[in-house]
Amino acid sequence: MQVRLGLLFIVLMIAVSCGKDKFGDKPTLKFKEMSGDYLPSGGNYAVQVKLEYTDAQGDIAGVPLFIQKLSSSYPCADNTKDPTYLDSLKYTLPAQVPPSNNQKGEIIITLSDDYLLVNRIQCGPLDTLEDATFRFWFRDQAGNMSDTVTTPVIKVVKP
Repeated sequence: MQVRLGLLFIVLMIAVSCGKDKFGDKPTLKFKEMSGDYLPSGGNYAVQVKLEYTDAQGDIAGVPLFIQKLSSSYPCADNTKDPTYLDSLKYTLPAQVPPSNNQKGEIIITLSDDYLLVNRIQCGPLDTLEDATFRFWFRDQAGNMSDTVTTPVIKVVKP
């Protein structure tokens, strides 16, 4: 009887220990939610994107979050304007993120004309509305690349 209880206890301990979160070297990034799907021009309008991250080593403080805009307006017919890649716009993860193992947290990005420019480029006079999605990813201090996440479509009104 005691042997059976001992074996049952060992099996339960193994099952419980297997259920713990174990983060790998590669950080993860997941899309959680978005505050809206329409961004008019002018005014104080914004769309907030909430992402969830995990990082095993806790080495993401101060690293850039890369952002790419995928636009229905690309490419412009004259090939002079590329509204898709926002390489000059990097959101940096806060330097105050404590360096602890197995981190899990949220990142909130505000897309607007005032905070993070949405790069409204008109390809012609009839080009007044675009369907845009935004992709996000980061590389931790050890050089490990996170997953790439993409937002649902956001309707962006152009001036």
